[in-house]
Amino acid sequence: MLLHVVSAAMLAMPAQQPQGKQLAAETVTAQGSSLPTWSLPGGVTFPLLAVNTADLGQEVIVRAITKAVGMGIYNVDFHLGDEAAAVGKAVQDLGRQSLFLTTKLDKPDPTITDQAEAADLARAAVDDVLAAVGGTVDMLILKDSPSCPVMQAQWAVLEGYLSQGKTRALGTYNFCQYSLDCILGNATKAPTVNYLMRHLGMGPDATGIIEYGASRGVKTAAYGTLGEPIALEELMLNGTVREIAQKYGRTIEEVALRWNAQAGHAITNRITSDYAPDNAPLGGWCTDDCAAAITAMAHVYDWSIEPEDMETLDKLRFLAYPQSPTYYSSEGCANSYGVSDHPTASACAAFMPKYATAWC
Repeated sequence: MLLHVVSAAMLAMPAQQPQGKQLAAETVTAQGSSLPTWSLPGGVTFPLLAVNTADLGQEVIVRAITKAVGMGIYNVDFHLGDEAAAVGKAVQDLGRQSLFLTTKLDKPDPTITDQAEAADLARAAVDDVLAAVGGTVDMLILKDSPSCPVMQAQWAVLEGYLSQGKTRALGTYNFCQYSLDCILGNATKAPTVNYLMRHLGMGPDATGIIEYGASRGVKTAAYGTLGEPIALEELMLNGTVREIAQKYGRTIEEVALRWNAQAGHAITNRITSDYAPDNAPLGGWCTDDCAAAITAMAHVYDWSIEPEDMETLDKLRFLAYPQSPTYYSSEGCANSYGVSDHPTASACAAFMPKYATAWC
């Protein structure tokens, strides 16, 4: 089991258990931490909370990871390239055993159909990220393709790294039923976790993919707590969500985060509300090294939402930008990013000062 680095204050804190709906029965708690984990095949202890470094600058990423580890959050979900380089610096500063590293391959060009070419692309990408972070990661995640043979070829490459001990677990990102069936058709190692968009206004399982994955032994990790590719106005300004937030003395962001946690899913969370394609030079900004979001994550299991309020939140449906759990998938999956309208301007710029939030 990976060493879990926490602050002295964290070690002194008694574990607080929520009084509402509990996490799934298979959830266990890491030694010395009140933050829950899953036990995955191969004896892998998977932390349910991940800091998602998407679109942040390298210096911010290093400082935010350090802050998160000090609060007991040590799962880091990062992309290739500059983010991987920043994570490599955090590994140097904190030590490899202090972090659970999760990374995903870039989606292959949809025109690629040659399996050998797809395999070479996957191999080059993994080699680059391993070099950046010190030789190993804890979970490699595959993004989908319209071509089943391409997905199978790239999955076989990831299985090779698993057998070599260069990763300890494999997952998928935005896999709909078609994509999961493709991989499971000839995989020697099944995916353990499927990363899906899940936010208020979508419903608990909009397309049934969460239930389908569970039936095949695949757990769900939720991303897009506030929406994608920006924090959605329908969510951030929703009167019902605001009333529930005020009832518990929480922010709308905290309610959105707790909704996913209380449903029993793992969470990879952007640590700012100010992310958008239009942001330049980077896609995401935050103040105080994203302390507000990281603090909310560290305490998401310290409180609970009453069942009647969870039911109210489950029933919310947002209509301005309808999104599916596989929103960023290839066009073989319904309602993929490429065929759905989406906003590009930062929510924080639109809401301030109409809606003041420390996550901006």
